[in-house]
Formats: sequence, C-alpha cells, structure tokens
Amino acid sequence: MITGRKVSQINVFAGSPWEVASIKSRLNAAYIEVSMQDKGIKGIQLMVPCEYYSAAIRVINNKIS
Repeated sequence: MITGRKVSQINVFAGSPWEVASIKSRLNAAYIEVSMQDKGIKGIQLMVPCEYYSAAIRVINNKIS
C-alpha cells in the first residue's frame, strides 16, 4: 500500500474569474477534481490531477468550440 504518494497537478486552463468559474463548474459536473491558484495579473489557473488531464481537456475544448 502506497501512503506517501503525492498526486501531481497539471495546469489545464487560465483566465478571468468569470471564465474560470464557468470551466470549473463544467469540470465538476464531469466529476473531475479541480484546484485553483490565483496568479495575480496572469489570471487564475485551474489544475487537475494528472490522470484526469485528457478528460479535462476534452471538457474544456467542448466549451470553447
């Protein structure tokens, strides 16, 4: 049993608070864990665990298209 393993997070989206809120709610609806990090002027970044990266990108691309 692995107890000390840290799951790496991958940045999948960065934008304004309104964009981030919309994308975050779509990712949560797809049962994808999301964490946020405020980057100041660069906007807010959304990060997901590495195993959810492909699914998160598909959800994001469907929103933007």
